[in-house]
Amino acid sequence: MASSTPVCGICDQNNITIPSMIWCFECDEGLCLECKGHHSLSKGTRKHTTVPISEYQKLPCDIVKITENCVKHNEKFNIYCKKHESLCCGICIVEKHLACRDLGKLADIIQNTKFANAFDEIEQSLAELTNNIQRIRNDRENNMKRLSKKRKQIKQEIKHTRITLNNHLDKIQADILKKLNATEETETKLIGEQLDLLKEEESELTEYRKNIQNIKQHATDLQKFISIKDLEKKVTRKDEFLMAVIDTEKFKDLEMTYNANAAMQNVTNYIKNFGEIIIKTKPCDVILTRRKANQAQIMMPNISPKSVENIKVMLHKTINTMVNRTWGCCMLPDGRTTFADYLNKIVRIFKTDGSKDFDVTTATNPCDIAYNSEDKTLIVTSGQSDKQCITIIDIQNKQIKNEIPVDNKYYGVAVKNGKFICCAAGKGIHLINPHSSSRNDIICDKIPKFCYVETFGDKIFETNNKLNSVICYDIQGSVQWSFKDESVLKGPIGISVDNDGNVYVVGKSSSNVVAISADGQQYKEILTAKDYLLDPSCLYYNISSNQLLVANYEKNAMIFTLN
Repeated sequence: MASSTPVCGICDQNNITIPSMIWCFECDEGLCLECKGHHSLSKGTRKHTTVPISEYQKLPCDIVKITENCVKHNEKFNIYCKKHESLCCGICIVEKHLACRDLGKLADIIQNTKFANAFDEIEQSLAELTNNIQRIRNDRENNMKRLSKKRKQIKQEIKHTRITLNNHLDKIQADILKKLNATEETETKLIGEQLDLLKEEESELTEYRKNIQNIKQHATDLQKFISIKDLEKKVTRKDEFLMAVIDTEKFKDLEMTYNANAAMQNVTNYIKNFGEIIIKTKPCDVILTRRKANQAQIMMPNISPKSVENIKVMLHKTINTMVNRTWGCCMLPDGRTTFADYLNKIVRIFKTDGSKDFDVTTATNPCDIAYNSEDKTLIVTSGQSDKQCITIIDIQNKQIKNEIPVDNKYYGVAVKNGKFICCAAGKGIHLINPHSSSRNDIICDKIPKFCYVETFGDKIFETNNKLNSVICYDIQGSVQWSFKDESVLKGPIGISVDNDGNVYVVGKSSSNVVAISADGQQYKEILTAKDYLLDPSCLYYNISSNQLLVANYEKNAMIFTLN
């Protein structure tokens, strides 16, 4: 803001310092009370625009710096170059803008500028930007909360793993100690039995030795002779017994060892951590509203959109789709056409000459088709199929790239910024993020089956075949306009939008195509049964070729060129 109070410019020339009471933008100086009177009466300055100095001081500093004169040439600005969006004086034109054709008289441009509308648009845009910032902040704050919640879950998981590991180690330790004790007890028992047996043998030998002494002293020679022979036999038997005992497995020397599990021994070498903490990124689900298209026009006179009354069509080509139940069609940027064969579970692609290119068999009954320019794929809904999913077809590899399971019956589909806008029967319009498989509800409404959807800029268009209506929403789901005229359009199904925002709708029951203006105020029936429309079900506008593809429910499709 302008801060200090400027002095009167005229008085300052006379070395008199008097505070200004008003500010003149043309003179680019302040005026005191006395000079203000002279200024308002003078013929050359009486029409100048002035404001009280207190109001002037409220202006931002960068606005205050804007002057009526060119700083470089000290001449008044009188021309505006639209190409360079630049204010120009006469010398500026000569030096830099002679080649520019889009020049306008500055006074006329300022006079034709609707300042109230312009500032209203800017204020709404600023409010919108503030809301967008709040959406992003909420998304980031929610992300922080999810990270905190996940951290607690992971911490619990780590603790649980540690407890499980401890319990497992305690168990296997108890098992090995039990086995150690049992092994020692078993082998000790065997050795004890052997010792008992040897003790008995030793007792008998001691008895023999004792008897020998008595025989020596008291027995007769005959008795001695017989005793010696008997003892020799007993000694021989005992010797043979001992030799036999030594050779048996029971008398092997026992050594107890411990073979540690290699995994246990190397656990500290192989297990360096509990796991890894990984951060995965995915596109966020924040939808920003934008008024940029409107802002581009607020400083210049608005150009009215092309009237639908001027739309004319000319048949370019007829294609035999070989499909008996067509609920969706699409044109690729290279001019090829695609059709959904609902009955045979096939998505069929045709070359630009009308011959078949290739088929892709789907797991569901394909309903609507949309082209995703971000990864050059076809997005296919499943309608009333038993299996509910969105099928993504890789056109280049001619195969299914992915299937996204869903819990709704999706019919119409459109693609916006790589995300899918789908009509869910009985639920409304949903926004699906294919990267995270997350879903946002744009519109909650019990819409019937076979409702179709299209998007253009920040608008979403939906057909309702039960109400015979076409509805335009903004990206937040607020109704912008609704079209309904049963004398012209019945059973609206397929829908598409051209470069000017005009909406094209197939009337299945009325066998026609109706063009509706971008504001929903005008309409024109551009195709009828006379144009080979027989029970038409879907259509697609090709932006690059300015052509309209219209498919009948059975067999035939037509490409029309729009003029």
